[in-house]
Amino acid sequence: MLRRIIPATAAAALLLAGATGCSAQQAQASDCTATLQPGALSDSTTVLGSFGEAPQISAPENVEITSTQRTVVESGDRDGYVAGEQSLVGVNMAFFDAATGEALFQSEGFTDASRPPQPLLVAEETANPLSEAVRCSVPGDRVVLALAPEESAQLAGQLGAPDARALIGVVDVVSTAPTSAEGPARGLPNGFPAVVTDDEGRVGVVLPPTDAPEGTTSALRIEGDGDEVSATDNVIAQVLAVGWDGMEQENTWNTGLKLLYTEADIAQSGVTYRAELTGKPVGSQVVIVENEGGADARVVVVDILGVS
Repeated sequence: MLRRIIPATAAAALLLAGATGCSAQQAQASDCTATLQPGALSDSTTVLGSFGEAPQISAPENVEITSTQRTVVESGDRDGYVAGEQSLVGVNMAFFDAATGEALFQSEGFTDASRPPQPLLVAEETANPLSEAVRCSVPGDRVVLALAPEESAQLAGQLGAPDARALIGVVDVVSTAPTSAEGPARGLPNGFPAVVTDDEGRVGVVLPPTDAPEGTTSALRIEGDGDEVSATDNVIAQVLAVGWDGMEQENTWNTGLKLLYTEADIAQSGVTYRAELTGKPVGSQVVIVENEGGADARVVVVDILGVS
């Protein structure tokens, strides 16, 4: 029976820490350089099945490796968004014991297209073999990752494989995106603050000299072109929250991307504005004004980067 890697322990939340904004120009750079290179094991592993299909592998015997390798075995459209530094990459992946070929894990997205891909953050400060395997990738790439025993110990423990054994991963790159919402900005309703964006996509808020609108209201400043967020999605986001008194309450541009859980988890997480994100397309920037208690009024700017 295949083990299940939950997002918080494998390829999702643990890779979100430390993210900061980047410009589209950085992520689209044609001189993107991958840190992992092809090697004897990644090159000689045969993958059965095409991109999007659940893979099986045939690995050579008695190939020992001391450093992690990656080989791109299928290529997507190179005009797509290149996953350069500070990019969010959605993947489906499968892992195998390199010595026996035994399947250890498989993303649900291989057999259920409704399941969102698992997110990886490409960032130098949180670099690890999984995230570096998809650096410089585009949607449609299928990557073979050969993890050396010294670098696979943590993942091997989660998968139930011996620590001193190499692992082989097959990673399908489903989506690539910057770590900020991008696109033409719309005007906001009367009474909303002004939202400004610098060259790196970082947002700021200019509050109006009036009282906050009553209740909770929201508006799209940038409309994305991704799938709509559902009530049961976990949302990966950049968040800036500023009180109506001008005091900054939260800024993930400084602290790292945030995982906003489902609507059902609002009471536990304290993310009172989560419902305002449901129905909005991934890639959007949503401006929310909360004024349920007068003195606690605030504005929250959320860049919806992905779901898991």
